[in-house]
Amino acid sequence: MTGDAPLLTAARTFDRDRLAAMVAGDLDTLDALIADTALYIHSTGEVDTKTDYLAKLTSGQFRFATATAQDHRVTELGSAVALTYRIQAEVVFPAGSRQISARATAVWRQFDDGIRLTLFHSTALQPEE
Repeated sequence: MTGDAPLLTAARTFDRDRLAAMVAGDLDTLDALIADTALYIHSTGEVDTKTDYLAKLTSGQFRFATATAQDHRVTELGSAVALTYRIQAEVVFPAGSRQISARATAVWRQFDDGIRLTLFHSTALQPEE
């Protein structure tokens, strides 16, 4: 890869940190990693701003029991990097838990003060037969 190695390395590291923070319920880390202008598009099609997403986690509307990513692909976008992968998660809601299998893209962008997640978009995968 010929791109900005520090940006690529940081994006991968920060995305792993974000998944770990989701499972740990570490809202301070999530707040630091996600850009204020970020959009989070769930596998259901629901769209949240950073504020909406963190508020739902804070209120217990949902939480992550597990979240793992595999089958990574990287696309360089100048001052940003798109990480595309398969995500498996167990999401716990007040009424029970749900297993999620999705293809996701996380876009990490270089800002003057650091690298932040600017867009997360996931699409539910059909169950394998």
